[in-house]
Amino acid sequence: MPKQAVYLLMWSPHAHMYEVHTSSRQDSLHIAPESPAWFAWLDEVSSFSFHSRQGHTYMVWKERVQRGDTYWYGYLRKHTKLVKHYLGRSADLTISHLEEIAALLDATESLSTPEAIASSGGIEQPSSERLNVQTRMLASALPGREEPVSPLDATPAPLMSLPRDPLLFTKLRVPHLHTGLVSRSHLLEQLQQGMKRALTLVSAPAGFGKTILLAQWLAEKGARAAWLLLEPEDNEPGRFLSYVIAALQTLDPQVGTTVLPLLQTLQPVPLESVVALLINDITSSDVGDFALVLDEYHVIAAAAIHHALVYLVEHLPPQMHLFVATRADPPLPLARLRARGQLIELRAADLRFDRAEVGPAEAIATLEHRTEGWVTGLQLAALSLRGRSDVSSFMAAFSGSHRYVLDYLSEEVLARQSTAVQSFLLRTAILEQLSGPLCEAVTEQEEGQAMLEALERANLFVISLDDERRWYRYHHLFVEVLRSRLQQVEPTLIPALHRRASAWYAQNGLVIEAVHHALAGRLLAACCRSAPVGWRAGRSGDRGGEQLAGYAD
Repeated sequence: MPKQAVYLLMWSPHAHMYEVHTSSRQDSLHIAPESPAWFAWLDEVSSFSFHSRQGHTYMVWKERVQRGDTYWYGYLRKHTKLVKHYLGRSADLTISHLEEIAALLDATESLSTPEAIASSGGIEQPSSERLNVQTRMLASALPGREEPVSPLDATPAPLMSLPRDPLLFTKLRVPHLHTGLVSRSHLLEQLQQGMKRALTLVSAPAGFGKTILLAQWLAEKGARAAWLLLEPEDNEPGRFLSYVIAALQTLDPQVGTTVLPLLQTLQPVPLESVVALLINDITSSDVGDFALVLDEYHVIAAAAIHHALVYLVEHLPPQMHLFVATRADPPLPLARLRARGQLIELRAADLRFDRAEVGPAEAIATLEHRTEGWVTGLQLAALSLRGRSDVSSFMAAFSGSHRYVLDYLSEEVLARQSTAVQSFLLRTAILEQLSGPLCEAVTEQEEGQAMLEALERANLFVISLDDERRWYRYHHLFVEVLRSRLQQVEPTLIPALHRRASAWYAQNGLVIEAVHHALAGRLLAACCRSAPVGWRAGRSGDRGGEQLAGYAD
């Protein structure tokens, strides 16, 4: 059997005729069904997908029987079963016959058990006796011919089918907003500008309030939106598109009805073709101006889905605007959209609470500095404050080692990274600032700059300190979590890491930093070698000299 459906015969409501398309593009082959060109084309191809006027879709296959003759069969997947019906020779493939079989396949109900289907190779014959009689009559009309049978000696291609489990409609609901939320009117206005652009990207680390901000925008601005919360299981393309269509149908139940049957066919249909039909469906609908919100998009890793989303963005219907909330930038053409003025971006720097939003009190200002405006950090601090009377002292001491912060960042951020990334984060946590060469010296691994840039793209609490992206630092609370974890899992490695850092700083003429790490690495001799002569005497008024003299004493 062919591994992929190459052609699509479908009814075009715009042209009021049946058209033959290739599955990879929308251009018609200009073959009129039932014409001489049509029957000549049938002799050349081995399969195509038929989409009827009523919206029924099934696969049409040419199969060769034992004596070398070829016959056509129709296949339709119904839930977990595969229904098959005999169509005849190429001369029998008229539009009226294809439409009749589409209706019969759609109406056929299975009476056999899953076990029986499995034992017969996964193919379920239509249970209607009338269909069986018709098949035998068609076969007997051929003198000297046996009834056509399908050997099915090839493994079926992977299916892009509807998920077998029912759709979970709670994934399509906008999150409920709690009372007492801080109004962030400047951010809501930026999101509203997204209704004039193709893509709005809300990209920030875990806990920066991306989802709540989008929900708050929809509530306050009244924008029409289709919402979809994504999960790791949605990396299957058919499941992903099914959920997208279900989200769109919360605005217009008719959107996607011509596309869903393609996800139920025997052979996989290229995602680009399905998305193209969905775009046409949306464009011709009366849904009006709306936003499609994809929340938690960072869980999507399937390249096919990324490519489909790129195709959607580049051919977006005029009334549709895409909003993506994610912890890491998706592989979309952001630079091109930015240059065209079709991109709105909200990042961690935008989502941080400033002092005016947190509160003017001195203790609150201290907390804002410690959390760097991190929304969840502020929420965890507020949770910890319940029942406390020593508010000022608590806020001053609030750190990444607090159990709530430690648990959250450990579970939501650190534990989700690969072993290589975790190792890099822990070993570089001893540094106040990070550069590619410095990280390579400390970790004794190459590609330090590439790793830092990847961490920044992934929004892993890494902050760039210059426009050239040479120096970075970790978020204050995050680095404290990393240091706490390093102390737990590899305490004996810490002195060696400091020694490597000290050696790198000394080689690059950064004496104060070299001294600091030498002391932390318990290398007093190296520390003295790195320090200038005046410092070794503990020169008064010099911070480096005083620090060195103090440790030497």
